[in-house]
Amino acid sequence: MEHAEFRDQQGAGEVTIKGPERARVGVVLVHGLNGNRSDMEELEQLFLAQGMRVENILLPGHGTQVQDMLTIGWHDWASALQQAVRAFKLHCDQVFLVGHSLGGALCLHIAAHEEVSGVIAMCAPLYMRPWMLPAIRMVRQLTPFLPTLREDLRDAQARKRYTRNVYRWTPMASVESMLLYLPRLREELSCVTMPTLIIAAQRDHVVPVRDGHEIYRLLGSPEKQLVVLKRSYHLVMKDHDRQEVEERSLAFIQKYTHKETKTEDRRAYRA
Repeated sequence: MEHAEFRDQQGAGEVTIKGPERARVGVVLVHGLNGNRSDMEELEQLFLAQGMRVENILLPGHGTQVQDMLTIGWHDWASALQQAVRAFKLHCDQVFLVGHSLGGALCLHIAAHEEVSGVIAMCAPLYMRPWMLPAIRMVRQLTPFLPTLREDLRDAQARKRYTRNVYRWTPMASVESMLLYLPRLREELSCVTMPTLIIAAQRDHVVPVRDGHEIYRLLGSPEKQLVVLKRSYHLVMKDHDRQEVEERSLAFIQKYTHKETKTEDRRAYRA
């Protein structure tokens, strides 16, 4: 199958869309804080191989210079993603959102306000750790950035193979912005009523695994799944459990694509 590819600007973010010009199923991929499109590239290729249309979004402030993140926060990321989803829906009959970490939280937020067919949130934050917000506020008085530690990957071979073009410094203002929105996100989860797959990692050093359990508990969806991976750290789509992440993600989308197809077929038959 031939694939079209083009780039566009949505808000302050950049969008790369691949796949058929018109597709029945579309998938929007959203990376995490300090990440970029390479985080989601294996999932992108997986969905493209199934004939889906894929949008691998680059969040505002990412992919340039870390100084550009100083004035960027939750509302900028959410606005860019919402615009991208609304535009993407014009090209697809069904749209699924797939996000990692901050990207997962953003997907859940958008799903509370936009009609989509399903959501996959991997290692998404909801509470984080109680000391983080006061600590970040204290650090911000001394410096706007902290050095980015090594990737939270358990697989040593993956660490060698996986090179991310990410900022080597983490902007405190952006982290604070995310943390400040999490209480609102907890309230919004009851409005997420479409099928949802939550993936968490038992050994995650960035987002506590309990956040995954709490997201699952607070979701308003009657069709929700929680998968807790035992071998991976935070970057589950690159780590030891990457094959399971891919298989479960594809199975989830195929399951609810098939379900909606049957529903539409029954409606057409009755008409």
